[in-house]
Amino acid sequence: MNRDTPTNEIQEPGKPGQRLLVAMAPGQISEPLVRWTQSLARSLGCAWDAVYVETASNLSEEDQLQVSGTLALARALGAEVITVSDPDFVRGLLRTALERKATQIVIGKKADASYWSLFRSDKWLARLLRESRELDIHVVRFLEESPAKVSPFPAQPYGSTWREYLIAVGIILAAAWVLIHIKSLIGYHGVAWIFLAVVVIMASFVGRGATLLAALLSALLWDYLFTEPLYSFTIAGGEDQILFVVYMVVAVVLGQLTTRIRRQERAERERKDRAEALQRLTREVTEAAEFDGMVDRAARQTAAVFKAPVALLLPSSTGLLSLHPAGTFQVPETERALAAWVYEHRQPAGRFTVQFPTASALYLPLAAYGDNWGVLGLQLNESFPPTIHQRNLLEAFAEQIGLAIHRHQMHQISEKSKVLAESERLSKTLLNSISHEVRTPLAAIQSATAFMVEAQKPELSDSQKAMMAEIQEATERLNRLVGRVLDITRLESGHVKPKIEPCEVTDLVQMAEDQTRKELAQHKVTIEIAPDLPPVAMDFELMLHSLANLLSNAAFHTPPGTEVQLVAKMEDGALLLIVADGGPGIPSECLPHLFEKFYRAPAARTGGTGLGLSIVKGFVEAQGGRVTAENRATGGAAFAIRLPLQQTAASVVETNSSAMSPTEKEPG
Repeated sequence: MNRDTPTNEIQEPGKPGQRLLVAMAPGQISEPLVRWTQSLARSLGCAWDAVYVETASNLSEEDQLQVSGTLALARALGAEVITVSDPDFVRGLLRTALERKATQIVIGKKADASYWSLFRSDKWLARLLRESRELDIHVVRFLEESPAKVSPFPAQPYGSTWREYLIAVGIILAAAWVLIHIKSLIGYHGVAWIFLAVVVIMASFVGRGATLLAALLSALLWDYLFTEPLYSFTIAGGEDQILFVVYMVVAVVLGQLTTRIRRQERAERERKDRAEALQRLTREVTEAAEFDGMVDRAARQTAAVFKAPVALLLPSSTGLLSLHPAGTFQVPETERALAAWVYEHRQPAGRFTVQFPTASALYLPLAAYGDNWGVLGLQLNESFPPTIHQRNLLEAFAEQIGLAIHRHQMHQISEKSKVLAESERLSKTLLNSISHEVRTPLAAIQSATAFMVEAQKPELSDSQKAMMAEIQEATERLNRLVGRVLDITRLESGHVKPKIEPCEVTDLVQMAEDQTRKELAQHKVTIEIAPDLPPVAMDFELMLHSLANLLSNAAFHTPPGTEVQLVAKMEDGALLLIVADGGPGIPSECLPHLFEKFYRAPAARTGGTGLGLSIVKGFVEAQGGRVTAENRATGGAAFAIRLPLQQTAASVVETNSSAMSPTEKEPG
């Protein structure tokens, strides 16, 4: 196949915002034209559309197969396929180009050297070039390697089949035979009107060509059999000559108008049927409350409209496609890979397509909002591909089913989110209420046990003293737990408002050691504070809580006698607080989860809550800092708090001012 140079070159092939539109029509070598357009679009790096303009003329079965196959090829090559209805091919094409914001139109022209081509006209091409305005037009000529013989007698001349021509001739001859017998009753003028009525009625069920033949044959028969001189094509009187001409014009015009109205009515009826089918599908899948019910209704509607077994393959939790029981045919094992290919590439494949045409079924992706929600399989019984309208309707069905699955999935996610949010809210409220209610009796227990230990009245035995010590220790432990629950609740509710002000790092370290001295009593504690540390802007209480928590954590998770180091120094413009130990370290798989709420390492000692490190992370990040954990090369774990020193005295004042409530701020 050779290609001649386009007759209208692009003036600026590299200009931005390009979009190609290739026009397809029956018998216009559309397949090579589509491939040529794809190559041009690829070289320009732009999108392209394949447009088929449906005119009023009827298509033969061969032409329908050709157009359907070409549209499928264009879709497989990456084009967006569009079909429009317009009796005027040029007008429909230019309107579509304007709507799609196309900058270039590609038209195919087959080089034909046969004698019959001399009678063909390219008036529509000249009109397209004249009315295209700013659009660039490519006219691409193709030469077939083995040109088929072009018959001067097309299979469907002028939109009518040979059967319709025979019907038209038979009806006119039958009408002439009847009118010969009643001519004396109605006169030859009445015969003309009856012939005209027969032609108009015939135009309602035969094509344009058959209607024109009926008009011409009836006029000739009227002249030959009913006007003077009889059995001659000569018309004697001037009035009869005018009547003959008027009859011909009226018959042709009325026949044409009736045929056009009938075709438009048929096209409108087909569009209405397609719209109603799509509306029924939408209503069915929308009314279904359960997912399986929705899929079942979609399968039944699709099978009823296309009169073919249907299969729906949906992704499982593992991501693999599984056949839904609502389907009416079993996908062969040999075609499961084909369905997976359709799901992955989001392109139709299978029977009557370019991809895997030997398959037993046609498979389409259920795509919606940029995602693919499954695959629709249709086992068509016909031996020829679906028509353009059937293919468009089938793709609309697939898209609508994809939208329905998407809506159902989003609804489920929304419902789960609502349940989780409500559960989280109730749990926070419950924890907050319980924590506050528990603190009151805890304070009473602490006061009572402290008074009994100090008063020693009545005198306590050694076992009683041990029991009182256990009560005090358990009470303190429970008090810490309640405090941590309150802290995590404050963090999650956003009520933690750091009060940033310059603080001495030495005081911070000393107080953290004092608070954890009892817990670290059986450990060797080493403190290293860099000399001349400047005051650092921080929330002292939050930072003290965080540092003490890290020290307690080191004491809790390391055996007695283990060394615990606390280092405070400046590094890269930030305060660095390091709590390191010489214990067993942290399992590598646990490191990413250490600061998650309620997370505890599998081998951790019993008694922890999994909240301490989460609170440390929240308090440090609330001040603009960062906390990390890692295993030391020499053994053990190291936790580091890094607090940047970006706040000057002025910014500290500003931060404190912004943290105050409106009633706390001083008037301007």
